Amino acid sequence: MKIHVVLLFTLVLLVFQGCANSFGTKGVEQHVAESVIEVLQKSQRVLWIGAHPDDENSSGGLIARAKDLSGTLFMATLTRGENSDIVWNGLCRGSQIGQARAVLFAQSAAIFRADGYDIGPFVNGPRSLQELDRQCPPGAPFQPWPPTARSDDVIKKWEKDWGKGDPVAYVVALLRRRRPNTVIAMDDYCGVSGHPEHIAVARLLLRAIPLAASPGAYPETGKPWRVEHVIFSAHVIQPVVASNYSKCEGSPPREPIEEVPTLETSRTHGMTYFRVACLVAKTYQNTMLQQGATESQIQAECARAERDAIDAYQRGVRSYPIVEPYRIRSFN
Repeated sequence: MKIHVVLLFTLVLLVFQGCANSFGTKGVEQHVAESVIEVLQKSQRVLWIGAHPDDENSSGGLIARAKDLSGTLFMATLTRGENSDIVWNGLCRGSQIGQARAVLFAQSAAIFRADGYDIGPFVNGPRSLQELDRQCPPGAPFQPWPPTARSDDVIKKWEKDWGKGDPVAYVVALLRRRRPNTVIAMDDYCGVSGHPEHIAVARLLLRAIPLAASPGAYPETGKPWRVEHVIFSAHVIQPVVASNYSKCEGSPPREPIEEVPTLETSRTHGMTYFRVACLVAKTYQNTMLQQGATESQIQAECARAERDAIDAYQRGVRSYPIVEPYRIRSFN
């Protein structure tokens, strides 16, 4: 199974199948002390953080909503997605694909109208950038993390990638520089798809948040900053997690799930949050699968998908991505 971009293409598939699928996650409770929307309304700055360019598709509707509600939106990916299982245009895994996916991430940030974006120094996959570059020319076999890999293995490998021995310090510096009140991320349980790098990012984030607020921790990375909330995606792509490659870690989170609809119209984008998320997903898909669609064709496809989603919603469908499930973790 193609793993590194399976999240992207699974989400795109959901969008273009009328959204009446069985992957939706039902909320275990409908009432929380503070709702996702209330948290975003109180946040002056929001940061979305992931492991790879295209991971933002896991929370596309909420990222677009965050720009509306907070006014200031930042995005960050810790790798460039250098070990993509899909390669295109004769590019090789490693530096070439990493640069191409970085361009796609910049396009995504522009569609979301982010106020800035960051790409980290870490390398996607179990090999170093030098090892990936040595596999050029194109056609070298894809070598993913082994089925036994866990987020701890990823973090240890990223310590070697950066050369400074502490990826937590990178995340602390990012939080202090961007100063988000709220962070949106995939969770430390399943990471949406069970990918160990998704889970690793969540674990690094949770380690970094209290340290970013501490004056005595990493003083070289800037002034302390306190993150108040993390909004974790609670969506789980069950067929991917059920594979031998992808695994959840630890115990299920205790926080209740809140379902956030995506069919309201964004005042920033002039279209529904659903359609903004569709445009981002289809832009990735169009490039990575070399589909050759024009921008107007992508716009038309997403308009049709939006109409199908509205029709499904009116018929009572409340599955992903018509609604997106989230959990709030507070650090007050």
